[in-house]
Amino acid sequence: MAGLRERQKAGRREDILKAAGLLFQRDGFAATSIEQIAERAALSTGTVYNYFPSKGDLLLALVALDGAEVRAAGARHVARPLADPAAAANALLEGYVDHALVHLDKRLWRHMMGTALTFAETPLGAGYRALDHKLAEQVGDLCCALQRRGDIPPDVDCRDAGQILFYVCNSLFMDFVADNSVALSTMKRRMAREVRLIFRGLLAPAPSRGTAKAKRRSSMPNDHRPAAN
Repeated sequence: MAGLRERQKAGRREDILKAAGLLFQRDGFAATSIEQIAERAALSTGTVYNYFPSKGDLLLALVALDGAEVRAAGARHVARPLADPAAAANALLEGYVDHALVHLDKRLWRHMMGTALTFAETPLGAGYRALDHKLAEQVGDLCCALQRRGDIPPDVDCRDAGQILFYVCNSLFMDFVADNSVALSTMKRRMAREVRLIFRGLLAPAPSRGTAKAKRRSSMPNDHRPAAN
């Protein structure tokens, strides 16, 4: 009996999220009421409030739903990364971008980001940051997997590398969301270029101390070079 009740609760929650996602995208966040969501989900308004105290909580739940799905898909990239390390990282990040647009469009993401930043100390703001941290951690997992495979030098902090790659993705996604004229394909091409540039730096051999000193000496004007012993 307890199992049946849990399945019913999960089913109602899913119905509410589906209704909210559809109405938010169709009519906009501000124009959608909890009453409309309840009607669309064929539930009472009180039932919706029992699951989600506010529309902001519903919006965060949609983002969290997306995050859970994208991390599950990302785990497959981490377990079996592509042979090209830059392509492996880019495939993981592209998956994040694609999943981010399943439940929320640009308008909803602008609202979500603005609300999370404006009310950073609220559960919504903290929840949004926590979701980002989980994704950044998964990119770090990928970089560590690439490092174990020998694709990233052992002296590189794979967690820091993962953070940098996620920051690139997150920053470009914010630019994409903020500007309706930016196409998804344009954003993805730019991300692929920047990810590859990061890996060029990661994979570049570090110059030895002697080599670096010789380069500095060769770059000095002749009259400023130290005399040879």
